Amino acid sequence: MATVGGEKVAKKLVVPRGAMARNVGPAAAVTQASYRPDADSTEDSAARVLISTKNGMETQPVIEQVAFSQTDTPQQNAENPEPAAIEKEGVKVPEVGAGEAKEQLPTAPAAPTAPEGAPVDSTVEIESPAGATGINLDQTINFCMVADPVIRAGLESINQSSADLTTASLIPNPQFFTDLQLMPLTHKFVPTRQGGPPQFDAILSYPIDWLLFGKRAAQINATDLGVRVSQSEYHDLVRVRVLEAAVNYYGVLEAKALRDVARQDVENFRRIEALTSSAVDNGGRAKVDLNRIRLDRLRSEQSLRDAENNLVGAFARLRVLLGADETDPAFDVIGTLESSNLIEPMAIDEAVVVADQNRPDLEAARWKIAQADAVVESEYRKAFPTVIPSWGYTRQYQNKAIGYPDADSWLTNLTVSLPFFDRNQGNRAKAASVAAQVGYQLQARRVALRAEVVKATNDLLTSAANARAVAQEQLEIARQVRDSINAAYEAGGRPLLDALDAQRNYRETYRLFITSRADYLRASIRYSAVLGQQMTP
Repeated sequence: MATVGGEKVAKKLVVPRGAMARNVGPAAAVTQASYRPDADSTEDSAARVLISTKNGMETQPVIEQVAFSQTDTPQQNAENPEPAAIEKEGVKVPEVGAGEAKEQLPTAPAAPTAPEGAPVDSTVEIESPAGATGINLDQTINFCMVADPVIRAGLESINQSSADLTTASLIPNPQFFTDLQLMPLTHKFVPTRQGGPPQFDAILSYPIDWLLFGKRAAQINATDLGVRVSQSEYHDLVRVRVLEAAVNYYGVLEAKALRDVARQDVENFRRIEALTSSAVDNGGRAKVDLNRIRLDRLRSEQSLRDAENNLVGAFARLRVLLGADETDPAFDVIGTLESSNLIEPMAIDEAVVVADQNRPDLEAARWKIAQADAVVESEYRKAFPTVIPSWGYTRQYQNKAIGYPDADSWLTNLTVSLPFFDRNQGNRAKAASVAAQVGYQLQARRVALRAEVVKATNDLLTSAANARAVAQEQLEIARQVRDSINAAYEAGGRPLLDALDAQRNYRETYRLFITSRADYLRASIRYSAVLGQQMTP
């Protein structure tokens, strides 16, 4: 629980860190994702993944926690608690918000395991609970986090940053130099015609300025903070993709419900058309009534085709987030648009503070500020001269050249660059500019954050009011009115216009009933995403 203003607020959303490496395995690569219901499954309702790797078939849970779930509350993993905040001496830590004390750098997530070797072909399949005919919201989110290629691509940014850290931590290689000099050119060297004497040199050089001036330590610090930046950006990518998966899940449910409404509308018009046709044949109704019903039935059938097309598009958008690249006729989603409890939004100022503390994009921005300051220090240290001491061995071949015995000797020297002109001025100025730039970017994000919180809060309140306005009672009343007027029309006690008007009112009320609840569920998901934590009623 987070405490804001002396009150406890909803539990912080925890996105599993390194979920891809933990659940898919170091050598597995998802090539295709498809849903296959298993009516005979005896497993519990938790989604499970079948992973085919070089080591055989393995069955593992998709993830350990659910992000933005409306049914489950994420719990802290006792075996893998959140790492403590990293404290670095000499690193400038940005403020979290106006009027707040400076905090430590954001919590450093555990770096995921880099895959070893080339990826192998594997298949990820998700099993449905016993008796289910589709995947629910939690399974949709889990499947997205495991199989979404965008999330998997984002994970590679962490591996690349870790590789940069490895490069920065390497110490320089020594240099070896050897030569033969003072060799005879036009005639041999002899005591009567002396020259040289020829000599052989073997020299070993090793730079030490990286140690003397702290160049390597500063570079390691800067690249290590770059790893933290990439980890936070990966968590923000997961947040955004999970949001899109949940929104598209509710989009599919809404499209299915609207398609069912359109089907009911067509069936009702066809029934009325059949009754009117019989009445026209018997002389009880005018031909114009039958023609009018037929026109309305044609429009209703067109609406049904549009609704079916929208459903196909909604499924296609959801498949993209689940990493499915082909049509699976068994793929479906299950769930309801009803929500028994409504989320009570926080006050705007309180919500802004919570979002500022929890949002991974703001965490990444704070890491970027610390990284930019570290880069400034690293570029400043690069301005120091290079220092390269050398040690060597010399063998002089004097006997034949000058008549003296051959002699062995050793040498040492020191090479130091003189930074008269190039003192790394350009890179130092650029690093200072980048440091100022990321500071302004964090300010811009905080300014935009308030606007996001205000919009998400207002959308949540508006959609909740709309959902309350069109309750189940209003829908039932509209259905009863339609059925009673249709019955009276069949008996000849009501004109055609009343029957058509009742059908239209029922259809529009039903559509409003569906869209208002879908809008509320999407608004609640977006509100949780804006705050960076799961909100529960």
